Amino acid sequence: MSRKLGYMRVSTNREEQKFDRQEAQLSECDYIYKDRMSGAKKDRPALMQMLEDLQENDLVIITSIDRLSRSTADLLNIVQTIKDKGATIRSISDSWLDTTEDNPLNDFLLTIVGALSEMERKMINKRVNEGIAVAKQNGVMFGRPKSNPHKVNYAIELYNKGEHTSKQICEITGINRSTLYRKLKQVR
Repeated sequence: MSRKLGYMRVSTNREEQKFDRQEAQLSECDYIYKDRMSGAKKDRPALMQMLEDLQENDLVIITSIDRLSRSTADLLNIVQTIKDKGATIRSISDSWLDTTEDNPLNDFLLTIVGALSEMERKMINKRVNEGIAVAKQNGVMFGRPKSNPHKVNYAIELYNKGEHTSKQICEITGINRSTLYRKLKQVR
């Protein structure tokens, strides 16, 4: 008897990203593997475990190919690994992705759609990077704000006098405690 193994993924570890929609779609599965990380990463623990657990005649069910991989080469490798184990894969959203039947058109479409998905991801990254470049040209600062060296020096001076607590020094100078301790460590 073949098993139905579901695989689902959300992009980040943040709790606001939920598996609810994918779980509902994969409710027919005997077991579901879940990853909370980018699909661009190849070493996803639940995916690796699922591929290791696969047995002949198992069926892997995914909600869509973008939940399985963001790279065409990675997508094709995963599908080939599934096939090599004597198992099959089916996508709920992508009806053309169904290796339960021997149809050469499925392999062709998998390659084409995988490449289109990868290109879309690269285009999104390009637009984001272009937006960041424009924002920097317009004076938008990225990263942690730089601390005022005069305030930091004054905070170190107050600390060395020993007349105030760290909390009081931070209130007086307007720098945060971690900055104070980091700068004190650098001075010593």
